Amino acid sequence: MKINKLIFPLLSGLLLGLSYPPFNFGFFAWIALIPLFYSISKEEKVINKAFFGFLSSFSSNLIILNWMGLNSGTSALVAIISYLSLSLYLTIFWVAFIISIHFIPKKMELFLIPISWIFFVEFLRNIGPLAGPWMNLSLTQSEYIRIIQLASIEVHAISFIVICFNLILYRVLIERNTVFLKYFIVILCSILLFGNYHVNKQNNRSVEKLVNLSIGQPSIFPDEKWNPNLRLRNLAIMDSLLTKSLEEKADIIIWPEVAVTSFLANNSYDRIRYQNKLSGAYLITGIPERKTIDGINQNFNSSIILKPDGSYDTYQKIFLVPFAEYVPFFKNWITKMNQFDDIGSFYPGSEYKIFNINDFKASILICYDSSSPNIVETMVDNGAEMIFIITNDSYVGQFMPYQHFQLARLRAVEQRVPIIQSANTGISGVILPSGKILYRSKLNERIVHTMEVPLYE
Repeated sequence: MKINKLIFPLLSGLLLGLSYPPFNFGFFAWIALIPLFYSISKEEKVINKAFFGFLSSFSSNLIILNWMGLNSGTSALVAIISYLSLSLYLTIFWVAFIISIHFIPKKMELFLIPISWIFFVEFLRNIGPLAGPWMNLSLTQSEYIRIIQLASIEVHAISFIVICFNLILYRVLIERNTVFLKYFIVILCSILLFGNYHVNKQNNRSVEKLVNLSIGQPSIFPDEKWNPNLRLRNLAIMDSLLTKSLEEKADIIIWPEVAVTSFLANNSYDRIRYQNKLSGAYLITGIPERKTIDGINQNFNSSIILKPDGSYDTYQKIFLVPFAEYVPFFKNWITKMNQFDDIGSFYPGSEYKIFNINDFKASILICYDSSSPNIVETMVDNGAEMIFIITNDSYVGQFMPYQHFQLARLRAVEQRVPIIQSANTGISGVILPSGKILYRSKLNERIVHTMEVPLYE
């Protein structure tokens, strides 16, 4: 195979990778697959087409997932191996997609190729311990508030439209079939009108009550957080955030994932110390948690809600990030993934919990729980009227915080509930059901932001 044949598949991978946050060239996604489609149209052998799909997938994965290679929470060797391994593994689904479209009749391509993408790339890829729902094409459109309204119909609707438009533009640009340009214009205008209608509808919903929420962003880096010599300093930082939130009359205070390194659910002294300061407010924070289940000591990445009446409740993170919080298939072999704590690999939680807070119901998601539409949908179906996301993206470079915040934006639109995110070093924020961002913090700033957030009828 000639080297110049590889240019177009690699170009597709580059364009698609750059369409994801933090680059936010979302419009690249509408043309990204055209070079790949052109390449496979020139090949007769399925094996060559599959190889082109592999190249496109692997190159885009390397861009989108680069944060895994920057994971400071483990050794450089483990970070690089896990980064390359996951990037390679995820190519399987692109290859299956390319093979499948080889057998699709040309007259059915505009419908069946998007369906094939959704099934092979976004459905099958999101099953099992190596699921990657944050790779879905919907994330590329997160800055386009009218387009992402499609997510409220079906979580894969945006992906369907993006693939369909790639095919239409391919027919226009490569095959010079101008009739498809009319389809492109009609569909695009319809999407924008639909999106504009729903943005206005959501922003004009009747408000039932306002909740005074206070987001704490401590900006304490991992090597500082787990340093025993800095424990008192870190406690003082968290106390100062708490004091400011209480001074601003917050009803609910939200701190990020593992904001408190104490096992608050097991340590009554530290727990009571915080609860005695709350003065009628609720405090939501991330903690490490240990439980003995069926005689086995298990560690969890958990959240705890401290209530004004002195009681508390916890939630254990369901969706663990492979090669970051645990090692799939080798849990008994590798017991130490995080160099900054002594907990070892985590176990996943199993309860989709709902908490009663000030006469409304809410759920607390931890980190990449929010990347799974199914987890958020289950929480809302169970009655959650507001979603709190707590996360710590300080381990993984500059890309992850932007991707993570935009995922929260998609979940707000999909489920039509307000979402509040507190991140250790950012990005924290408040997002309305329309996708409108009421507040967004900057990276690596230590702040307390208090504001009234609407709950809708």
